[in-house]
Order: sequence, then structure tokens, then C-alpha cells
Amino acid sequence: MVRLWCPPHIHLAALDEDIIVLDVAADRYSCLLEANAHFSVGPAGAILAANEEVAESLLGAALASRSSCKLTRPVIIPAQREVTPSATPTRSDVLRAAIILLTATLAFRRKSFSELLDPPVSSAHKSAGVDVAALELLLGAARTVRPWIPFEGECLQRAFLLRTFLARRGVSTDWIFGVRTWPFSAHCWLQIGDLVIGDRLERVNRYTPIMRA
Repeated sequence: MVRLWCPPHIHLAALDEDIIVLDVAADRYSCLLEANAHFSVGPAGAILAANEEVAESLLGAALASRSSCKLTRPVIIPAQREVTPSATPTRSDVLRAAIILLTATLAFRRKSFSELLDPPVSSAHKSAGVDVAALELLLGAARTVRPWIPFEGECLQRAFLLRTFLARRGVSTDWIFGVRTWPFSAHCWLQIGDLVIGDRLERVNRYTPIMRA
């Protein structure tokens, strides 16, 4: 066995016999068919190749490195719960949501995929712990204005806008990316710990997480 490491921009997920590759720098997914028989994916970007020949193939494809990443990759916590948006958000929250989401839409269209993953500008007043009741109101406000946000159809933009809005209101979230195969599909959503934010637990659990940003 040969231990290797993912480069910072490469993320891997094993799905049955196959391994899915997310290349953040290239903004591209690819599938390595039946690759799970030749190398396995470990925590924190670790790769365990079956032999030196497999290791050299991974190195030659720029999917692996012999040196570990400088930063430890965060553990992806399995989703267990979800938040239901409030049907009666406050008017002030709806107004703030409209302003922030429209502004974030302009930023979204100017950024590359890797730039979108940068931590958003946060409020100076951080929330202590998870206030589910407050989250319900904020999510309700975001849902109220969503139909008026231009081009707001794909999960990538929805998650970026919601992450930005919540950060401005002092709520930090993790951005989770997941994949499934046959047919291939990718999805992304927000979490706080095991709590799904702005999505359905049933939907996100259909995907295998590949990256937490």
C-alpha cells in the first residue's frame, strides 16, 4: 500500500466501485470507473493506493501528491435534521433579505467556482450556538424574496446567496457538495453541524458528500 494525498483543489468520494473526482480549480466532476478496487479514499484528503504502479498513475494524472495538504480538511458531518422556514417572517428580515440576495447575485455572476467557496463577509455580531427559531425566520425571509431573484434556479447559486445572507446576519454555515451516480448528479446545500439549512433532509441524503467548504 502507498499513502498519497489529494492536492488542495482535488476532492474524492467513493460510490460503490467507482470514485468521483471534483476538481475545484477546473470546476469539473469526473468519474473513475471501478477505481475503488485500486485505491481507497481516506479522511482529510488521504489516498491509499494498492501499489506503486497505481500511485504513479494518480500522480501522473495530478490527482494525488506525495506530501500532505498544509491545511487539515474539515470532517463532513452526516445530515440528520432540517429547519422548516417560517411562513411569517418579519418585514425587516424580508427587506434585508431582498437587498442582500440581490447584491449577492451580482457577486455570484462575477466569481469563478473556486472564488465562490471563499468564506463570505460576516456580520460583526456572531450568533452563539444555533437558534432554530431565529433560523426559521431568516429562512422564511429568504424564501419569500427568492421568486424575485434573477436566474436563481440552480442549487449552486441558491446556496451561495443563502450562505451570504446568513453570514451577514451573523450565522455561519458549512457548504456541502454531494454526488450520486448512474445517472450522475451533483447537488450542494448548507449545514450547521448535522442540521440542514434551506434544503430537505430527504433530498440531501440521496447524495454522498464529497466536499465541505
